[in-house]
Amino acid sequence: MGHGSDVKVGLDGALRAIFDNALDAICLHQNARHILANPAYVRLFGYTSAKDLVGQPVIDTIAPECREQVMDRIARRVRGEAVTAQYLTRGRRQDGTTFDLEIHGSAFTIEGETYILAILRDVSAAVAEAGRLRESEARMRTLFDSSPDPAWIIEGSRFVECNAAAVDFLGYPSKDDLLFVHPSQISPKIQPDGQPSYAKAEEMIRIAQARGIHRFEWLHSRADESEFLAEVTLSAITLQGRPAIYCTWRDITQRKLAEAEMQLAASVFHTTREGILITDAKGIILSVNPAFSDITGYSAEEAVGQTPRLLKSNHHGGAFYAEMWHQIVDTGGWQGEVWNRRKNGEAYLEWLTISAIPGPDGRPDRFVSVFTDVTELRRKDEQIRHQAYHDSLTGLPNRALLGDRLEHAIEVAQREDSQVAVLFLDLDHFKVVNDSLGHQEGDRLLQQTAQRILDSVRRSDTVGRLGGDEFIVILSGVDAGSEVALVAEKIIAAIAQPFDLAGRPVHAGTSIGIAVFPQDGGTAETLMKNADTAMYQAKGAGRSTFRFFDPSMNRRAVQRLEMEANLRAALDLGEFRLFYQPKIHVLTGRCCGAEALIRWQRADGALVSPADFIPVAEETGLIIPIGYWVIEETCRQNVAWRASGLAAVPVSVNLSLRQFHDHALVDRIAAILAAYGVEAEAIEVELTESAVMEEPDKAIVTLKRLRDLGLKVSVDDFGTGYSSLAYLKRFPISTIKIDRSFVTDLGTDPEDAAIAQTIIALARTLKLDVVAEGVETEGQLAILTEMGCEVVQGYIFGRPVPADDFVTWLSSGR
Repeated sequence: MGHGSDVKVGLDGALRAIFDNALDAICLHQNARHILANPAYVRLFGYTSAKDLVGQPVIDTIAPECREQVMDRIARRVRGEAVTAQYLTRGRRQDGTTFDLEIHGSAFTIEGETYILAILRDVSAAVAEAGRLRESEARMRTLFDSSPDPAWIIEGSRFVECNAAAVDFLGYPSKDDLLFVHPSQISPKIQPDGQPSYAKAEEMIRIAQARGIHRFEWLHSRADESEFLAEVTLSAITLQGRPAIYCTWRDITQRKLAEAEMQLAASVFHTTREGILITDAKGIILSVNPAFSDITGYSAEEAVGQTPRLLKSNHHGGAFYAEMWHQIVDTGGWQGEVWNRRKNGEAYLEWLTISAIPGPDGRPDRFVSVFTDVTELRRKDEQIRHQAYHDSLTGLPNRALLGDRLEHAIEVAQREDSQVAVLFLDLDHFKVVNDSLGHQEGDRLLQQTAQRILDSVRRSDTVGRLGGDEFIVILSGVDAGSEVALVAEKIIAAIAQPFDLAGRPVHAGTSIGIAVFPQDGGTAETLMKNADTAMYQAKGAGRSTFRFFDPSMNRRAVQRLEMEANLRAALDLGEFRLFYQPKIHVLTGRCCGAEALIRWQRADGALVSPADFIPVAEETGLIIPIGYWVIEETCRQNVAWRASGLAAVPVSVNLSLRQFHDHALVDRIAAILAAYGVEAEAIEVELTESAVMEEPDKAIVTLKRLRDLGLKVSVDDFGTGYSSLAYLKRFPISTIKIDRSFVTDLGTDPEDAAIAQTIIALARTLKLDVVAEGVETEGQLAILTEMGCEVVQGYIFGRPVPADDFVTWLSSGR
């Protein structure tokens, strides 16, 4: 502590001890210059000792921007004017840094001289805190005023402030109507839990004050007395040094309704008898309800994480599901019947509704499937429908369903320009059987008859019972009377077989009347009536036979029956012959093979055209034994030629559609080749394009077996059918033949020429041989040669001739 020599005041004893040890900075100055300064003062301003300050201007410890204000205060106090003893300013340390400074000054006079005693304190922290507090309150006020949620300030238990959102939501004219009211005054008297609003409000405020924050539900009233449920949050705050409550609330009426709906939905989900399955956008099952498990047999644990394919029954193809999902994407949902499979493997029918649930981006992120097991319902419905439209004894369609089926068949025939045949059957002597053996055995006869008729027709045909011993057969898509006659013969033959009734064989027969659309009638009623008439003609002709309503068709049917009988006899009597037509290599002009063509020469020497007997052989199935005879005869001829020293050329034989599908085909051919000792290379088989394309996958298997046997395979009539190139390259064939229909007008029809050229190019690409058949002129031969066709067949080189003539032709140097 230092002092000037002219100082008239001093500190001794206890006062000096207080002065030196005071925590606050203290200084004494006169004429604005330091006289005394305690250690706290020295430290406050960053000096080393009081000596550095004594005599120095007080203004050096004041920040430059505040010096004028401080000097004015000092001057006014010295003059004795009324000046606030305590004030804030900015201090300046010796190093030039400044800080917030609180000064408490007092003036006194000794011996006529005025001194000022100043007590100073660094209040930077307090000022900063006050600033932060002001900023915080300003931010709070801004948030308070601009908050979209109603907000209040509560002091004690009264509202002292509210924002515009609170006024607007409650529907009051201004906030003046809401200030200084108790929360219970904007609430019904009683809360939903039964407590009085006033008492509960007081309790909620106390809890918030104790805990700092409290959230609860509260029923409020608007100005119009309508009520709403709010979620209230009370937060304890300090406002300008006073304890207060910051209150916000949010209308949760809709949320509560939604929660109630969700609770209801959850209840429905768990208690409904309909199965519910929820998947994500990728089809992964997220949740299933108990009814799902009851219906499918899969527990929730087994289903969640899987996909609905878990239930797939394979009753529906890919197109069904593609269309389903196409509709879901387009419309947001799908509804219909689906066959699925339970865990135990049992298939069941469900009525299914799928709904797409959109996510935030509008695209589906959930799919909800609701389904009901309608298997039993469908079974009962089908049972009722079946009883309404089917005969209870035989299970066949009854008169009503027969009428519908026949009308539909007529409509299809009209569109497709085809025929429909109605066969009216009546059992011969049924009354005798029924009367002698009893009604029970009579019923058994009718049931067995129904089954025999069903076994005699195609699955696509309709067999029904009119009543008594009368039956109806509807044949759709028939092309000729001979086809219908064949079916009638099969039925008559089947029913002619003995029935086992009452432990004994019983013989029966049937008479059949036939009417054909459109020539015998244009309506279902007319066709049934005319078939009935024809049936009585059959009975009159001696029973166990059939008659057409059209006499000309009867004649044709008789001719066909005669042809069939003669064919069987011809096969037994050896009346078939093979004729051979050469295949010529165009570059050398030499024979490189031949095609064996069947001919029928009756005992009287007359030749029957293949066009007349081949169709009947196809219809009756005789084409199969005839086809094997052709192969055997070809092998026999090969052996004969070789025995005579003749170099036998490869011979191709034609396989019919029915023979190609004979399951014993490959084994029979192998046995024939082995029996005659003929190499497979000597025989080539020819198939029509339509034969291999009827069931291409099965055809590939058979063709491979023929190839493995060593046989070459040629596709005849190429270009006239509907071959798929994808299949063609898979067929193990060696040759394709250009059909004569493209060769005939080769020189005059550019389209035929283009087709022939394309077939030749295709064969070359697939590394196949190509043969053009039906070549009759030099012009055709020249064009084919120019196109690159190497082998031809036709009248230009020779007509089909018997084996002996063919040998003579070969011997002539060809």
